[in-house]
Amino acid sequence: MAARNTDDLKSAGRPRDPEADTAILRAALDLFAERGVDGTSIEQIAKRAGVARLTVYRRWSSKEELLAQAIVYGRNAPDLTDEEYDTLPYPEVLARMVGSMADAVADRNLAPLLAQLMGSTFSHPELFDAFWAASGARRREGGVRLIERAVREGLLPADSDPEVVVDIIIGALFYRLLVPPRHDDVHEFVLRVLRQVGFRAIP
Repeated sequence: MAARNTDDLKSAGRPRDPEADTAILRAALDLFAERGVDGTSIEQIAKRAGVARLTVYRRWSSKEELLAQAIVYGRNAPDLTDEEYDTLPYPEVLARMVGSMADAVADRNLAPLLAQLMGSTFSHPELFDAFWAASGARRREGGVRLIERAVREGLLPADSDPEVVVDIIIGALFYRLLVPPRHDDVHEFVLRVLRQVGFRAIP
């Protein structure tokens, strides 16, 4: 049998293993929550994931990029599509938005991740930049888009500033997420926040 050309072998490559990707992201997420940026290394991530270091290096160009994607993976909240932002009936959009926010606040595994992320904003700005590029900016743009639609449809006062409204909502949810847990209903808390920023027709 003729030997295969080396170039053919390189072009064929080895397909990525989704299970390895998941194991790496999960390991990175857990280590980051436990130890922060400085306490987490590619070597530790590879060891906990049960893969070779080279497997990690082939997939991510830096530790910060890997950690940013791990945080996005841990959040695991589906975004609305561009079409859904504009075409779904707003009550349905609002219900999905409330449900997503309530799930985030109720997820006690998310708090240490966000605390570590916020704490690294100044010491490791490249991590926050990577997270923002991977997910944060898109989610914020979606939030502003939903608020702008609420203004157009009369669900918020006409003089509402969408950027400020989004900041108020996110600030309230972050505070509720990071302070010691209370025993009030998370879903009701989200509705109270929306009422306070001026949403009409909130039951």
